[in-house]
Amino acid sequence: MRKTYRRGMAALLLALILIPAASGEAASRPIRVLLDSSPGEVEFQVEQGSYQLVDSHSGQEIAAATPGVKWTVRQDGSNLQLLKDGAPAGGSFSGPLQLKPAGTGLNLFSYRGNRYRGSLGILRGGGGLLVINTLDLEQYLYGVVGKEMPASAALEALKAQAVIARTYAITRMQPSQLYDVTDDTSTQVYGGYEAEVNYGAGRDKVLQAVDSTRGEVIYYDGKAIQAYFHANAGGHTEDSENVWSNPLPYLRGVPSPDDDWAVKYPYQAPGGYPANTYNWTVTLTRQQVQDQVNSWLAGQGKGAAGEVVDLVLSRLGRDGQQETVSSRATRMDIRTTTGTAQAFRDGIRAVFGLKSTLFTVQMDSTVNVLDGSGQQRAVNYGAELVALGAGGVLNAPNGAAGDYTVAGRDGTRQVPKLFTRVIFQGKGYGHGLGLSQWGAMGMAEKGYTYQQIIEHYYNQDHYDGHLKIATY
Repeated sequence: MRKTYRRGMAALLLALILIPAASGEAASRPIRVLLDSSPGEVEFQVEQGSYQLVDSHSGQEIAAATPGVKWTVRQDGSNLQLLKDGAPAGGSFSGPLQLKPAGTGLNLFSYRGNRYRGSLGILRGGGGLLVINTLDLEQYLYGVVGKEMPASAALEALKAQAVIARTYAITRMQPSQLYDVTDDTSTQVYGGYEAEVNYGAGRDKVLQAVDSTRGEVIYYDGKAIQAYFHANAGGHTEDSENVWSNPLPYLRGVPSPDDDWAVKYPYQAPGGYPANTYNWTVTLTRQQVQDQVNSWLAGQGKGAAGEVVDLVLSRLGRDGQQETVSSRATRMDIRTTTGTAQAFRDGIRAVFGLKSTLFTVQMDSTVNVLDGSGQQRAVNYGAELVALGAGGVLNAPNGAAGDYTVAGRDGTRQVPKLFTRVIFQGKGYGHGLGLSQWGAMGMAEKGYTYQQIIEHYYNQDHYDGHLKIATY
């Protein structure tokens, strides 16, 4: 997550959030999107319509901004310096500086090659400049829905995504902070007006999905929900406490059989997308496992591990009694020659860059044995095995050799005592909470409405009145 900068500047905040409503339209909620958080200078220009540059601190109008003129804002000590086509313009300002639409109709500015609706605010943050796009919430969704879900999806799935994205945004609007959401996956992916244009033939459908659900938000017992969603559940979503921490009544695991729409989808990319959001395999050498574990530990400020000898998964839920409803892993023990490191719940994915926590581990050192209670279990580290022969118990099979022979129904095979390769066989993509996007698309293909899709993923098809979709 990007750092949120908090300042006690009421006037600044008001200046950033006030935008005019277009003529003939009901005023909607403005939303503030962080586009950038640390540049030393910011370049932008007006692409269409009319704008004004304003020093929000003093309320001073600096200049009219017309299409084709390049503006640059640089830090100048504790102030901001403004340049017009490379030349100083208007002196130094305490800021924030704001590029505000001055007329009705479609007003667009560009930043880093992308066009955006609404206004642009530039202010000093903790490590550089903050670049914030403020615009109408509904227009913001135009640039979100088709980035979060393929514009080719069925209309009812896009409607569900629109309502969920709106709900997600509403719950993150905090006037005490300088922005509400980012433009990336740490909140919701937002591509501005540029994304709308790039939807191609699907653009009208995306805009229709937003417009036809205008203002609709998901409530549970009268409160807007935390509308989490992910790409693909791999067949079943999970309970919230088994992925993050708190149990929430609208984030309970449900079957998601239509996730396989990702495999049936007729437009498969050469790299395997979207089928590889449903089924996936990651194969790593022992050295790659070691390197990634050490990198993960370094990211937590910890030293390198000893030699990795085993990876052991637990699927017990938060209560410690029952396995998770979707069979997702909740703990990974990384056993090494110097100790054991542990990763928990959704944090497991970060160790090896896995798409989900719904996976199995298979090593080329894995053998299945019967333990003392007669139960079969997998053993991945052969050095911990003992052999029982005519002469009694041997400390290790095949002595000091690096491998040993195993006899089974299919004959004998050589097995290394320490793995040389590990295979992660998984399903799904994302944390597994709330709506599964490919599952929703599959449901829509079968004729489900967006209300039914939302009821399924956030209220387990109870239809008991706890969950409602209503305008804000």
